Amino acid sequence: MKLYNKLLLGAALFSMASCTEDFEEMNISPNQPANATSAQLMATAQYNFATNIGDAWNNARMGMYYAQYWSSTQYTDESRYQIREGVNQTMWNTFYADVLRELTTAQEIEAENQLNGYENRIAIAEIMKAMTFQTLSDIYGGPVPYSEALSTENVTPKYDSGEEIYMGVLNTLDEQIAILDESKPSFQAGDVIYGGDVMMWKKFANSLRLRIALRMYDANQSAATEAITKALNSDAGFISSNDESAKFAWVAGAPNNNPLAQAYKTRIDFSVSEPFIDYLQRYDDPRVTVFARPLGTGNPLGSSFTPILDANGNQQYVGEVYGLDAGNGNSNGDAKLVSLPGDYVIGETAPTYILSYAEVQFMLAEIAARGIAGTPMTAKEHYEAGIKASFDDAGLTQEQYEAYLAEVPYSESRTAMVAPDLETALDLIGSQKWIAMYGQGIQSWFERLRLEFEDPYTGEEIFVEPADGSVDPDVTLVPFRMSYPVTEASLNGTNYADAVQRIGGKNSLGVRPWWDVN
Repeated sequence: MKLYNKLLLGAALFSMASCTEDFEEMNISPNQPANATSAQLMATAQYNFATNIGDAWNNARMGMYYAQYWSSTQYTDESRYQIREGVNQTMWNTFYADVLRELTTAQEIEAENQLNGYENRIAIAEIMKAMTFQTLSDIYGGPVPYSEALSTENVTPKYDSGEEIYMGVLNTLDEQIAILDESKPSFQAGDVIYGGDVMMWKKFANSLRLRIALRMYDANQSAATEAITKALNSDAGFISSNDESAKFAWVAGAPNNNPLAQAYKTRIDFSVSEPFIDYLQRYDDPRVTVFARPLGTGNPLGSSFTPILDANGNQQYVGEVYGLDAGNGNSNGDAKLVSLPGDYVIGETAPTYILSYAEVQFMLAEIAARGIAGTPMTAKEHYEAGIKASFDDAGLTQEQYEAYLAEVPYSESRTAMVAPDLETALDLIGSQKWIAMYGQGIQSWFERLRLEFEDPYTGEEIFVEPADGSVDPDVTLVPFRMSYPVTEASLNGTNYADAVQRIGGKNSLGVRPWWDVN
Protein backbone atom coordinates (compact mmCIF):
# COMPACT_ATOMS: atom_id res chain seq x y z
CA MET A 1 0.00 0.00 0.00
CA LYS A 2 3.02 2.27 -0.06
CA LEU A 3 2.00 2.90 -3.66
CA TYR A 4 -0.47 5.42 -2.26
CA ASN A 5 2.37 7.40 -0.75
CA LYS A 6 5.23 6.96 -3.20
CA LEU A 7 6.05 9.82 -5.54
CA LEU A 8 7.48 8.38 -8.75
CA LEU A 9 8.46 11.80 -10.02
CA GLY A 10 11.79 10.87 -11.60
CA ALA A 11 10.34 8.13 -13.78
CA ALA A 12 7.28 10.17 -14.61
CA LEU A 13 9.22 13.22 -15.73
CA PHE A 14 11.54 11.06 -17.78
CA SER A 15 8.65 9.36 -19.54
CA MET A 16 6.93 12.59 -20.53
CA ALA A 17 9.91 14.80 -21.32
CA SER A 18 9.16 17.22 -24.19
CA CYS A 19 5.53 16.05 -24.44
CA THR A 20 4.39 19.51 -25.51
CA GLU A 21 5.93 22.93 -25.87
CA ASP A 22 5.24 23.45 -22.17
CA PHE A 23 7.08 20.25 -21.36
CA GLU A 24 10.09 21.26 -23.44
CA GLU A 25 10.53 24.28 -21.23
CA MET A 26 10.44 22.16 -18.08
CA ASN A 27 12.80 19.25 -18.71
CA ILE A 28 14.88 18.49 -15.65
CA SER A 29 17.09 15.64 -14.62
CA PRO A 30 15.01 12.68 -13.43
CA ASN A 31 17.63 12.22 -10.72
CA GLN A 32 16.74 15.55 -9.11
CA PRO A 33 13.03 15.33 -8.22
CA ALA A 34 13.54 17.68 -5.28
CA ASN A 35 13.89 20.54 -7.78
CA ALA A 36 10.54 19.94 -9.45
CA THR A 37 8.16 22.86 -9.67
CA SER A 38 4.40 22.76 -9.32
CA ALA A 39 4.14 23.48 -13.06
CA GLN A 40 6.25 20.43 -13.88
CA LEU A 41 4.17 18.30 -11.54
CA MET A 42 0.94 19.58 -13.09
CA ALA A 43 2.17 18.76 -16.59
CA THR A 44 3.24 15.31 -15.47
CA ALA A 45 -0.08 14.63 -13.75
CA GLN A 46 -2.07 15.71 -16.80
CA TYR A 47 0.13 13.58 -19.05
CA ASN A 48 -0.27 10.54 -16.82
CA PHE A 49 -4.03 11.03 -16.52
CA ALA A 50 -4.46 11.39 -20.30
CA THR A 51 -2.30 8.36 -20.95
CA ASN A 52 -4.14 6.27 -18.37
CA ILE A 53 -7.57 6.99 -19.89
CA GLY A 54 -6.41 7.18 -23.51
CA ASP A 55 -3.92 4.41 -24.18
CA ALA A 56 -4.13 1.06 -25.98
CA TRP A 57 -4.72 -0.83 -22.72
CA ASN A 58 -7.27 1.01 -20.59
CA ASN A 59 -8.99 2.93 -23.37
CA ALA A 60 -8.75 0.50 -26.28
CA ARG A 61 -8.92 -2.91 -24.60
CA MET A 62 -11.35 -1.81 -21.90
CA GLY A 63 -13.29 1.35 -22.75
CA MET A 64 -13.43 1.08 -26.54
CA TYR A 65 -14.43 -2.57 -26.28
CA TYR A 66 -16.99 -2.09 -23.53
CA ALA A 67 -18.56 0.82 -25.42
CA GLN A 68 -18.44 -1.41 -28.53
CA TYR A 69 -16.69 1.16 -30.66
CA TRP A 70 -13.92 -1.31 -31.50
CA SER A 71 -13.47 -5.04 -31.98
CA SER A 72 -10.33 -7.12 -31.64
CA THR A 73 -8.57 -8.17 -34.85
CA GLN A 74 -6.73 -11.14 -33.35
CA TYR A 75 -6.03 -11.19 -29.58
CA THR A 76 -9.60 -11.35 -28.37
CA ASP A 77 -9.44 -12.09 -24.65
CA GLU A 78 -10.31 -8.57 -23.52
CA SER A 79 -13.23 -8.26 -25.96
CA ARG A 80 -14.63 -11.38 -24.31
CA TYR A 81 -13.95 -9.90 -20.87
CA GLN A 82 -10.87 -11.70 -19.66
CA ILE A 83 -8.77 -8.96 -18.09
CA ARG A 84 -5.00 -8.83 -17.68
CA GLU A 85 -4.33 -8.38 -14.01
CA GLY A 86 -1.02 -6.61 -14.59
CA VAL A 87 -2.73 -3.98 -16.72
CA ASN A 88 -5.43 -3.50 -14.09
CA GLN A 89 -2.79 -3.06 -11.40
CA THR A 90 -0.90 -0.50 -13.48
CA MET A 91 -4.07 1.52 -14.08
CA TRP A 92 -4.82 1.61 -10.34
CA ASN A 93 -1.20 2.50 -9.50
CA THR A 94 -1.03 5.25 -12.10
CA PHE A 95 -4.07 7.04 -10.73
CA TYR A 96 -2.94 6.81 -7.12
CA ALA A 97 0.87 6.79 -7.10
CA ASP A 98 1.36 9.08 -10.07
CA VAL A 99 -1.56 11.39 -10.87
CA LEU A 100 -2.94 12.02 -7.38
CA ARG A 101 0.44 12.14 -5.69
CA GLU A 102 1.85 14.54 -8.29
CA LEU A 103 -1.13 16.86 -7.91
CA THR A 104 -0.86 16.76 -4.13
CA THR A 105 2.86 17.54 -4.21
CA ALA A 106 2.22 20.44 -6.60
CA GLN A 107 -0.27 21.82 -4.09
CA GLU A 108 2.20 21.43 -1.24
CA ILE A 109 4.82 23.41 -3.17
CA GLU A 110 2.31 26.18 -3.90
CA ALA A 111 1.12 26.32 -0.29
CA GLU A 112 4.68 26.56 0.96
CA ASN A 113 5.82 29.28 -1.47
CA GLN A 114 2.56 31.25 -1.61
CA LEU A 115 3.57 33.13 -4.74
CA ASN A 116 1.01 35.43 -6.33
CA GLY A 117 -1.89 33.34 -7.66
CA TYR A 118 -1.07 30.23 -5.66
CA GLU A 119 -4.73 29.88 -4.65
CA ASN A 120 -5.71 29.43 -8.31
CA ARG A 121 -2.99 26.86 -8.91
CA ILE A 122 -3.99 24.86 -5.85
CA ALA A 123 -7.65 24.99 -6.91
CA ILE A 124 -6.89 23.73 -10.43
CA ALA A 125 -4.95 20.79 -8.97
CA GLU A 126 -7.86 20.09 -6.61
CA ILE A 127 -10.31 19.99 -9.51
CA MET A 128 -8.11 17.47 -11.27
CA LYS A 129 -7.92 15.39 -8.11
CA ALA A 130 -11.72 15.41 -7.84
CA MET A 131 -12.03 14.23 -11.44
CA THR A 132 -9.47 11.48 -10.83
CA PHE A 133 -11.23 10.15 -7.74
CA GLN A 134 -14.59 10.10 -9.53
CA THR A 135 -13.02 8.25 -12.48
CA LEU A 136 -11.50 5.69 -10.12
CA SER A 137 -14.81 5.21 -8.32
CA ASP A 138 -16.67 4.65 -11.59
CA ILE A 139 -14.13 2.21 -13.00
CA TYR A 140 -14.22 0.06 -9.86
CA GLY A 141 -17.94 0.36 -9.28
CA GLY A 142 -18.05 2.63 -6.24
CA PRO A 143 -15.89 2.05 -3.14
CA VAL A 144 -12.21 3.01 -3.50
CA PRO A 145 -9.72 4.70 -1.18
CA TYR A 146 -10.61 8.41 -1.12
CA SER A 147 -10.64 10.33 2.15
CA GLU A 148 -7.51 8.58 3.48
CA ALA A 149 -5.89 7.71 0.13
CA LEU A 150 -3.27 10.45 0.13
CA SER A 151 -2.33 10.37 3.79
CA THR A 152 1.41 9.97 4.34
CA GLU A 153 0.71 8.38 7.72
CA ASN A 154 -1.85 5.73 6.77
CA VAL A 155 -0.69 2.94 4.44
CA THR A 156 -3.98 1.05 4.70
CA PRO A 157 -6.64 3.62 3.73
CA LYS A 158 -10.30 2.81 4.04
CA TYR A 159 -12.55 2.48 1.01
CA ASP A 160 -15.19 5.21 0.98
CA SER A 161 -18.51 4.33 -0.63
CA GLY A 162 -19.29 5.49 -4.12
CA GLU A 163 -21.95 7.87 -2.86
CA GLU A 164 -19.59 9.35 -0.26
CA ILE A 165 -17.01 9.93 -2.99
CA TYR A 166 -19.54 11.58 -5.28
CA MET A 167 -20.83 13.89 -2.57
CA GLY A 168 -17.27 14.71 -1.54
CA VAL A 169 -16.25 15.46 -5.12
CA LEU A 170 -19.29 17.68 -5.68
CA ASN A 171 -18.46 19.63 -2.51
CA THR A 172 -14.87 19.99 -3.70
CA LEU A 173 -15.97 21.38 -7.06
CA ASP A 174 -18.28 23.86 -5.32
CA GLU A 175 -15.40 25.05 -3.17
CA GLN A 176 -12.88 25.36 -5.99
CA ILE A 177 -15.25 27.24 -8.29
CA ALA A 178 -15.65 29.78 -5.46
CA ILE A 179 -11.89 30.01 -4.93
CA LEU A 180 -10.86 30.47 -8.57
CA ASP A 181 -10.22 34.18 -9.18
CA GLU A 182 -9.70 35.46 -12.72
CA SER A 183 -8.06 38.63 -11.41
CA LYS A 184 -5.10 36.65 -10.08
CA PRO A 185 -2.35 34.78 -11.95
CA SER A 186 -2.47 31.06 -12.61
CA PHE A 187 -0.10 28.55 -14.21
CA GLN A 188 2.19 30.27 -16.69
CA ALA A 189 3.39 26.84 -17.86
CA GLY A 190 2.53 23.25 -17.10
CA ASP A 191 -1.22 23.32 -17.65
CA VAL A 192 -1.51 21.51 -20.98
CA ILE A 193 -5.31 21.35 -20.87
CA TYR A 194 -6.23 25.03 -20.48
CA GLY A 195 -2.95 26.92 -20.33
CA GLY A 196 -3.74 28.27 -16.89
CA ASP A 197 -6.98 29.94 -18.01
CA VAL A 198 -8.90 30.38 -14.76
CA MET A 199 -12.22 31.09 -16.48
CA MET A 200 -11.94 27.83 -18.43
CA TRP A 201 -11.20 25.83 -15.28
CA LYS A 202 -14.35 27.28 -13.71
CA LYS A 203 -16.36 26.27 -16.77
CA PHE A 204 -14.80 22.81 -16.72
CA ALA A 205 -15.52 22.29 -13.01
CA ASN A 206 -19.12 23.42 -13.48
CA SER A 207 -19.55 21.13 -16.51
CA LEU A 208 -18.05 18.26 -14.54
CA ARG A 209 -20.73 18.82 -11.89
CA LEU A 210 -23.34 17.99 -14.53
CA ARG A 211 -21.60 14.73 -15.48
CA ILE A 212 -21.38 13.63 -11.86
CA ALA A 213 -24.93 14.64 -10.98
CA LEU A 214 -26.48 12.90 -13.99
CA ARG A 215 -24.53 9.74 -13.35
CA MET A 216 -25.94 9.52 -9.83
CA TYR A 217 -29.43 10.70 -10.82
CA ASP A 218 -31.19 7.33 -10.58
CA ALA A 219 -29.52 6.47 -7.28
CA ASN A 220 -30.05 9.80 -5.51
CA GLN A 221 -32.40 12.02 -7.48
CA SER A 222 -32.72 14.73 -4.86
CA ALA A 223 -28.97 15.26 -4.43
CA ALA A 224 -28.44 15.06 -8.19
CA THR A 225 -31.14 17.63 -8.87
CA GLU A 226 -29.69 19.95 -6.26
CA ALA A 227 -26.24 19.71 -7.86
CA ILE A 228 -27.65 20.25 -11.35
CA THR A 229 -29.65 23.28 -10.24
CA LYS A 230 -26.60 24.73 -8.54
CA ALA A 231 -24.56 24.28 -11.72
CA LEU A 232 -27.27 25.81 -13.91
CA ASN A 233 -27.49 28.85 -11.63
CA SER A 234 -23.73 29.30 -11.30
CA ASP A 235 -22.05 32.26 -12.96
CA ALA A 236 -19.15 29.91 -13.85
CA GLY A 237 -20.91 28.88 -17.06
CA PHE A 238 -20.24 25.71 -19.05
CA ILE A 239 -17.91 24.60 -21.80
CA SER A 240 -19.55 26.47 -24.69
CA SER A 241 -17.67 25.61 -27.89
CA ASN A 242 -15.47 22.91 -29.37
CA ASP A 243 -12.48 25.18 -28.74
CA GLU A 244 -13.28 25.03 -25.03
CA SER A 245 -13.47 21.24 -24.80
CA ALA A 246 -11.17 19.82 -22.13
CA LYS A 247 -8.57 17.74 -23.94
CA PHE A 248 -4.93 16.79 -23.77
CA ALA A 249 -3.04 17.78 -26.93
CA TRP A 250 -0.38 15.38 -28.20
CA VAL A 251 2.50 16.24 -30.53
CA ALA A 252 3.73 14.47 -33.65
CA GLY A 253 6.41 11.85 -33.19
CA ALA A 254 7.37 9.43 -30.46
CA PRO A 255 7.37 9.33 -27.50
CA ASN A 256 4.69 11.97 -26.99
CA ASN A 257 2.28 11.43 -29.85
CA ASN A 258 -1.16 10.02 -29.15
CA PRO A 259 -0.60 6.67 -27.37
CA LEU A 260 -3.08 4.92 -29.68
CA ALA A 261 -1.14 6.19 -32.69
CA GLN A 262 2.06 4.85 -31.17
CA ALA A 263 0.43 1.46 -30.65
CA TYR A 264 -0.68 1.31 -34.30
CA LYS A 265 2.86 1.84 -35.56
CA THR A 266 3.85 -1.68 -34.61
CA ARG A 267 0.62 -3.72 -34.63
CA ILE A 268 -2.99 -3.52 -35.73
CA ASP A 269 -4.95 -4.97 -32.83
CA PHE A 270 -8.21 -3.04 -33.27
CA SER A 271 -10.80 -2.48 -35.96
CA VAL A 272 -14.02 -0.51 -35.78
CA SER A 273 -16.80 -2.76 -34.50
CA GLU A 274 -19.72 -4.07 -36.46
CA PRO A 275 -22.33 -2.66 -34.04
CA PHE A 276 -20.86 0.85 -34.34
CA ILE A 277 -20.40 0.82 -38.12
CA ASP A 278 -23.85 -0.68 -38.65
CA TYR A 279 -25.55 1.95 -36.50
CA LEU A 280 -23.75 4.81 -38.24
CA GLN A 281 -24.75 3.46 -41.66
CA ARG A 282 -28.33 2.74 -40.61
CA TYR A 283 -29.03 6.47 -40.61
CA ASP A 284 -26.54 7.55 -43.30
CA ASP A 285 -24.21 9.15 -40.79
CA PRO A 286 -21.28 10.79 -42.63
CA ARG A 287 -19.15 10.64 -39.50
CA VAL A 288 -18.38 7.05 -40.51
CA THR A 289 -15.95 8.47 -43.07
CA VAL A 290 -14.06 10.28 -40.30
CA PHE A 291 -14.25 7.70 -37.54
CA ALA A 292 -13.25 4.74 -39.74
CA ARG A 293 -11.11 3.96 -42.76
CA PRO A 294 -12.75 2.49 -45.86
CA LEU A 295 -11.93 -1.00 -47.06
CA GLY A 296 -8.84 -0.97 -49.23
CA THR A 297 -5.52 -2.41 -50.20
CA GLY A 298 -2.02 -1.41 -49.20
CA ASN A 299 -0.87 0.23 -45.98
CA PRO A 300 -4.00 1.57 -44.21
CA LEU A 301 -1.88 4.05 -42.25
CA GLY A 302 0.17 5.24 -45.22
CA SER A 303 -0.11 6.98 -48.57
CA SER A 304 -0.16 3.73 -50.54
CA PHE A 305 -3.67 2.87 -49.39
CA THR A 306 -6.25 2.42 -52.17
CA PRO A 307 -9.97 2.19 -51.27
CA ILE A 308 -12.00 -0.69 -52.65
CA LEU A 309 -15.18 0.72 -54.20
CA ASP A 310 -18.57 -0.98 -54.45
CA ALA A 311 -20.55 -1.42 -57.67
CA ASN A 312 -21.76 2.19 -57.43
CA GLY A 313 -18.29 3.60 -56.98
CA ASN A 314 -18.68 4.27 -53.26
CA GLN A 315 -16.18 3.58 -50.52
CA GLN A 316 -17.16 0.70 -48.25
CA TYR A 317 -17.15 0.57 -44.45
CA VAL A 318 -17.41 -2.80 -42.73
CA GLY A 319 -17.18 -3.39 -38.98
CA GLU A 320 -15.53 -6.39 -37.39
CA VAL A 321 -17.75 -8.88 -35.57
CA TYR A 322 -17.55 -8.12 -31.86
CA GLY A 323 -16.18 -10.71 -29.43
CA LEU A 324 -14.95 -13.46 -31.73
CA ASP A 325 -12.81 -16.19 -30.28
CA ALA A 326 -9.21 -15.97 -31.47
CA GLY A 327 -8.85 -17.56 -34.88
CA ASN A 328 -12.59 -17.83 -35.46
CA GLY A 329 -12.87 -15.53 -38.47
CA ASN A 330 -10.91 -12.58 -37.09
CA SER A 331 -9.60 -10.16 -39.69
CA ASN A 332 -6.02 -10.04 -38.31
CA GLY A 333 -6.15 -6.35 -39.21
CA ASP A 334 -6.62 -6.96 -42.93
CA ALA A 335 -7.89 -3.66 -44.33
CA LYS A 336 -9.50 -5.49 -47.27
CA LEU A 337 -11.87 -7.17 -44.80
CA VAL A 338 -12.68 -4.61 -42.11
CA SER A 339 -12.53 -0.87 -41.50
CA LEU A 340 -9.72 0.26 -39.23
CA PRO A 341 -9.96 3.40 -37.06
CA GLY A 342 -9.44 6.78 -38.69
CA ASP A 343 -7.06 9.53 -37.66
CA TYR A 344 -9.85 11.16 -35.63
CA VAL A 345 -8.84 8.81 -32.81
CA ILE A 346 -5.50 7.27 -33.79
CA GLY A 347 -3.78 10.20 -35.50
CA GLU A 348 -0.46 11.22 -33.93
CA THR A 349 -1.86 14.56 -32.78
CA ALA A 350 -5.44 13.40 -32.14
CA PRO A 351 -6.25 14.77 -28.66
CA THR A 352 -7.39 12.72 -25.72
CA TYR A 353 -10.76 14.18 -24.76
CA ILE A 354 -11.59 14.63 -21.09
CA LEU A 355 -14.91 16.49 -21.35
CA SER A 356 -16.19 17.78 -24.69
CA TYR A 357 -18.59 20.52 -25.71
CA ALA A 358 -20.79 17.91 -27.42
CA GLU A 359 -21.09 16.00 -24.15
CA VAL A 360 -22.13 19.18 -22.35
CA GLN A 361 -24.89 19.79 -24.89
CA PHE A 362 -26.21 16.25 -24.53
CA MET A 363 -26.13 16.57 -20.74
CA LEU A 364 -28.17 19.76 -20.98
CA ALA A 365 -30.58 17.99 -23.35
CA GLU A 366 -31.08 15.22 -20.80
CA ILE A 367 -31.58 17.71 -17.98
CA ALA A 368 -34.24 19.53 -19.99
CA ALA A 369 -35.91 16.24 -20.96
CA ARG A 370 -36.11 15.33 -17.26
CA GLY A 371 -37.97 18.57 -16.60
CA ILE A 372 -35.31 20.29 -14.52
CA ALA A 373 -35.70 24.04 -15.05
CA GLY A 374 -32.87 26.33 -16.01
CA THR A 375 -31.28 24.95 -19.17
CA PRO A 376 -30.42 27.62 -21.76
CA MET A 377 -32.49 25.90 -24.48
CA THR A 378 -35.04 23.13 -24.90
CA ALA A 379 -34.11 19.44 -24.93
CA LYS A 380 -34.57 19.37 -28.71
CA GLU A 381 -32.32 22.39 -29.22
CA HIS A 382 -29.56 21.00 -27.00
CA TYR A 383 -29.85 17.62 -28.74
CA GLU A 384 -29.38 19.28 -32.12
CA ALA A 385 -26.53 21.43 -30.78
CA GLY A 386 -24.76 18.29 -29.53
CA ILE A 387 -24.94 16.69 -32.95
CA LYS A 388 -23.75 19.93 -34.57
CA ALA A 389 -20.80 20.11 -32.20
CA SER A 390 -19.83 16.56 -33.13
CA PHE A 391 -20.12 17.27 -36.86
CA ASP A 392 -18.04 20.43 -36.55
CA ASP A 393 -15.40 18.58 -34.54
CA ALA A 394 -15.27 15.91 -37.26
CA GLY A 395 -14.79 18.57 -39.95
CA LEU A 396 -18.12 17.94 -41.68
CA THR A 397 -20.29 20.56 -43.39
CA GLN A 398 -23.50 22.33 -42.47
CA GLU A 399 -25.21 20.60 -45.38
CA GLN A 400 -24.15 17.19 -44.12
CA TYR A 401 -25.40 18.09 -40.64
CA GLU A 402 -28.80 19.21 -41.89
CA ALA A 403 -29.25 16.11 -44.03
CA TYR A 404 -28.35 13.87 -41.11
CA LEU A 405 -30.60 15.72 -38.67
CA ALA A 406 -33.54 14.95 -40.95
CA GLU A 407 -32.68 11.26 -40.47
CA VAL A 408 -32.56 11.47 -36.65
CA PRO A 409 -35.12 14.07 -35.51
CA TYR A 410 -35.83 14.67 -31.86
CA SER A 411 -39.23 13.00 -31.93
CA GLU A 412 -40.98 9.71 -31.26
CA SER A 413 -40.70 8.70 -34.89
CA ARG A 414 -38.88 9.79 -38.01
CA THR A 415 -42.12 10.74 -39.69
CA ALA A 416 -44.24 12.32 -36.95
CA MET A 417 -42.77 15.32 -35.14
CA VAL A 418 -44.21 14.46 -31.74
CA ALA A 419 -42.44 15.33 -28.54
CA PRO A 420 -40.89 12.12 -27.18
CA ASP A 421 -41.66 10.65 -23.79
CA LEU A 422 -38.76 10.47 -21.34
CA GLU A 423 -37.74 6.91 -22.24
CA THR A 424 -37.61 7.75 -25.94
CA ALA A 425 -35.85 11.04 -25.21
CA LEU A 426 -33.13 9.21 -23.30
CA ASP A 427 -32.76 6.76 -26.18
CA LEU A 428 -32.41 9.68 -28.60
CA ILE A 429 -29.93 11.54 -26.40
CA GLY A 430 -28.03 8.43 -25.34
CA SER A 431 -27.51 7.06 -28.85
CA GLN A 432 -26.30 10.40 -30.21
CA LYS A 433 -24.13 11.05 -27.16
CA TRP A 434 -22.52 7.63 -27.71
CA ILE A 435 -21.67 8.50 -31.30
CA ALA A 436 -20.37 11.97 -30.42
CA MET A 437 -18.12 10.60 -27.66
CA TYR A 438 -16.38 8.17 -30.02
CA GLY A 439 -12.83 7.75 -28.75
CA GLN A 440 -13.71 8.36 -25.10
CA GLY A 441 -14.08 4.67 -24.40
CA ILE A 442 -14.15 4.69 -20.61
CA GLN A 443 -16.71 7.49 -20.22
CA SER A 444 -18.85 6.05 -23.02
CA TRP A 445 -18.86 2.69 -21.28
CA PHE A 446 -20.27 4.35 -18.15
CA GLU A 447 -22.95 6.15 -20.16
CA ARG A 448 -23.90 2.94 -21.93
CA LEU A 449 -24.44 1.31 -18.54
CA ARG A 450 -26.33 4.26 -17.08
CA LEU A 451 -28.73 5.02 -19.92
CA GLU A 452 -29.16 1.52 -21.39
CA PHE A 453 -30.33 3.19 -24.59
CA GLU A 454 -31.80 1.45 -27.62
CA ASP A 455 -32.46 2.61 -31.17
CA PRO A 456 -35.01 5.35 -30.49
CA TYR A 457 -36.91 4.78 -33.73
CA THR A 458 -37.16 0.99 -33.80
CA GLY A 459 -36.65 -0.05 -30.18
CA GLU A 460 -33.99 -2.51 -31.35
CA GLU A 461 -30.88 -3.20 -29.33
CA ILE A 462 -27.75 -1.39 -30.48
CA PHE A 463 -25.25 -3.47 -28.52
CA VAL A 464 -24.57 -7.19 -28.85
CA GLU A 465 -23.13 -9.95 -26.72
CA PRO A 466 -19.65 -11.16 -27.67
CA ALA A 467 -20.16 -13.38 -30.71
CA ASP A 468 -18.35 -16.32 -29.14
CA GLY A 469 -19.54 -15.58 -25.63
CA SER A 470 -18.02 -14.00 -22.55
CA VAL A 471 -15.23 -15.89 -20.81
CA ASP A 472 -16.24 -14.30 -17.51
CA PRO A 473 -18.97 -16.41 -15.86
CA ASP A 474 -20.44 -13.32 -14.15
CA VAL A 475 -20.82 -11.28 -17.34
CA THR A 476 -23.04 -11.85 -20.36
CA LEU A 477 -23.44 -8.58 -22.27
CA VAL A 478 -20.88 -6.16 -20.81
CA PRO A 479 -18.86 -5.80 -17.58
CA PHE A 480 -20.26 -3.36 -15.06
CA ARG A 481 -16.95 -2.55 -13.38
CA MET A 482 -13.30 -3.48 -13.20
CA SER A 483 -12.32 -5.82 -10.38
CA TYR A 484 -10.08 -4.51 -7.62
CA PRO A 485 -6.40 -5.40 -8.17
CA VAL A 486 -5.60 -8.72 -6.51
CA THR A 487 -2.78 -7.13 -4.49
CA GLU A 488 -5.34 -5.16 -2.50
CA ALA A 489 -6.38 -8.36 -0.72
CA SER A 490 -2.92 -8.72 0.81
CA LEU A 491 -1.75 -5.10 1.08
CA ASN A 492 -4.97 -3.61 2.47
CA GLY A 493 -6.85 -6.76 3.39
CA THR A 494 -9.28 -5.54 6.02
CA ASN A 495 -10.49 -2.52 4.05
CA TYR A 496 -10.53 -4.48 0.81
CA ALA A 497 -12.68 -7.21 2.40
CA ASP A 498 -15.06 -4.59 3.76
CA ALA A 499 -15.40 -2.98 0.31
CA VAL A 500 -16.06 -6.32 -1.37
CA GLN A 501 -18.69 -7.14 1.24
CA ARG A 502 -20.42 -3.82 0.58
CA ILE A 503 -20.69 -4.51 -3.15
CA GLY A 504 -22.25 -7.91 -2.63
CA GLY A 505 -19.45 -10.15 -1.41
CA LYS A 506 -17.64 -10.81 -4.68
CA ASN A 507 -14.91 -8.83 -6.45
CA SER A 508 -16.59 -9.41 -9.81
CA LEU A 509 -16.96 -7.63 -13.14
CA GLY A 510 -20.65 -8.52 -12.92
CA VAL A 511 -21.38 -6.24 -9.94
CA ARG A 512 -23.30 -3.14 -10.98
CA PRO A 513 -21.81 0.24 -10.00
CA TRP A 514 -23.60 1.93 -7.11
CA TRP A 515 -25.34 4.44 -9.38
CA ASP A 516 -26.69 1.80 -11.81
CA VAL A 517 -29.96 0.92 -10.10
CA ASN A 518 -32.09 0.21 -13.20
